[in-house]
Amino acid sequence: MSAILQVPVSGSMTDAAIALTFGLLLLAPLAIAGVGLINTGLGRSRSAAQAMLGNLALIAVAVIVFALIGASFVGTTGNSEFAFHVAGKSWSVLGHGPLFLRGLGSAAPQAQLALLFEFLAVAMAVLLPWGSGADRLRLAAGCASAAILAAIVFPLAAHWIWAAGWLAQLGANFSLGDGFLDPGGAATSHALGGLSALALIWIAGPRRGKFSAPRTSMR
Repeated sequence: MSAILQVPVSGSMTDAAIALTFGLLLLAPLAIAGVGLINTGLGRSRSAAQAMLGNLALIAVAVIVFALIGASFVGTTGNSEFAFHVAGKSWSVLGHGPLFLRGLGSAAPQAQLALLFEFLAVAMAVLLPWGSGADRLRLAAGCASAAILAAIVFPLAAHWIWAAGWLAQLGANFSLGDGFLDPGGAATSHALGGLSALALIWIAGPRRGKFSAPRTSMR
């Protein structure tokens, strides 16, 4: 889907292209719902209600935080950015768009659809750590991790890859074709969420009672 959003267009998108892209984006919530069901199945049956509540709470927190703060760092609807110059080449590291989605109504349709895709992608990314911490992660901790991902971590990755950041500029700066491509969100959403899940389970450790205590030798 993001491959469609990133295709350069001359002028404005046609009504057919907008309708097709929007229709494809409507399928993304099905994947999010599937991840939520997987998260519920990873835990014990008595924790199913908490897991489902956590799925909804994390998505809500991520969407609100991304709308208030994170979207401005991606720079999808903004024209300014923070970049540094090395050997005469520019490397963009952070977007600088308006906070609170100001100016979204006057943005191009392609930018609006790209922002919608980013909302769906961040919702997918924050659910992966919640599933890895099944039965040992409190709801408040899950919401805190979702807020950090939506405010800082995901916007940085999205800008670097989708919004002409330094990874996307590898093609132009080092003649490496089109640079770093992530048309389906495998790196920006899935890999990022997976790495966050690994970090979370490393911090949380195994579920209490999952493994028996090691036996001590009797002498």
